[in-house]
Amino acid sequence: MSLARLSEEKERLACVEETRDSSTTSMFTSRRRVALDLLLVCWGLGTWLGVNGLFVQLPLLVERLPEGWSLPSAMSVAIQSANIGLLIYASLRKVTRISDTTCIYGLLAIGTIALFLNSFLFPKTVLIGDKEKSVAFLTLTFFVALVGCTSSVLFYPYLRHYREIYLATYLVGEGLSGFIPSIIALIQGVGGEPDCVPAGNNTFQAVFPPPRFDSTVFIVLLGILSALSLISFCILHNYSGFSSERVKEGEAAKEEEASLPRVSLLKPEWIGLMVLMAVLNALSSGVMPSIQSFSCLPYGRQAYHLSVTLGAMANPTACLAGVWLKPVRGRWLTLMLTLSAVLLAYIFVTAVQSPTPPLYTQTSGVIIIVVSWVVCSGLVSYARMWVFASARRGGARGMRQCGALSQLGSAFGSITLYCLINYTQFFNQAPDCPARPS
Repeated sequence: MSLARLSEEKERLACVEETRDSSTTSMFTSRRRVALDLLLVCWGLGTWLGVNGLFVQLPLLVERLPEGWSLPSAMSVAIQSANIGLLIYASLRKVTRISDTTCIYGLLAIGTIALFLNSFLFPKTVLIGDKEKSVAFLTLTFFVALVGCTSSVLFYPYLRHYREIYLATYLVGEGLSGFIPSIIALIQGVGGEPDCVPAGNNTFQAVFPPPRFDSTVFIVLLGILSALSLISFCILHNYSGFSSERVKEGEAAKEEEASLPRVSLLKPEWIGLMVLMAVLNALSSGVMPSIQSFSCLPYGRQAYHLSVTLGAMANPTACLAGVWLKPVRGRWLTLMLTLSAVLLAYIFVTAVQSPTPPLYTQTSGVIIIVVSWVVCSGLVSYARMWVFASARRGGARGMRQCGALSQLGSAFGSITLYCLINYTQFFNQAPDCPARPS
């Protein structure tokens, strides 16, 4: 997805490194415990693993589930609904004395169980009205997404217990939550284009060549990786051998807060920054994942498969690159956004003109659509990260405002595209095997 997305807190962590006197290189070369690094990487892997993994599995799921090409839009809405986890967490903290550690245990356990259940229940459908609906898959996807949507207020604060040099390794883990599922999906493949066999009455039925292993195996592998994240956190929290790597409560947070300059939240530049953040999140978490099936499937299953998997890999790669590269501002940011807008315009045209978009019968068309999706996914992710970095100038209040608008933008994009796809004729799915003239 792209809707495979990284949390806003990861973007915040990435840009924090720029404000430090010590460079990222020194963070990696400072004295550290490699075992603790590995545990933090495995723990961070569990944040958006389920969401990213299910998104890269969409090229196969759209063939088996009744929603067809509109499945990504329904899945985006289910994921955005998981933001209710933030409200549940806030309510629990007000009425109980539940600790963040207990909530982290609970979230990772819920995500792991939901993935294992989804691996076997995703084909089950329910008849609602006169249509079959993938209630089990979408419901379990909601519970899987609870981990990522709530990790921003749980996982990052927990990192304050450890030395600053371990922030980077946690970031690596979050980046791998999109990268590893994409690698597994590339190995899995999609099996090729369907064969059309006669089904009587001058109709034909699509027979899809199987991938190297099916979706059940893929989602089970995601469940195993999620369980690894849970086990890693258990060791991380309970092993006394890492006590030397811990810091005093609140020390790191106070240092970071003191280093941040302040800006007025009423200035036009700030308002423009917040609008840009909302728009970028609406695109990356709502619009782009929802229309990707309509944009890519007319070019073939392989084009859709590569666009989803390579795009999901471009997302964390772009964000992790931001840890080492200088911030993009001024004309370079404008140039990046302009190129993104051009690519988005082409992507939107292909989706609206589905099932006969430009060059859909040509090899050049396949190459252009795949490259457009991969480059656009990377550019939007990179731009989001540095816009979020600029938002840090507003301090804690500005960061909360930025986070809220990010979530609102994502929800608006998802709901809008869901309505357009399911209740209008803007986007059309082609039959796998159209009827042939007698």
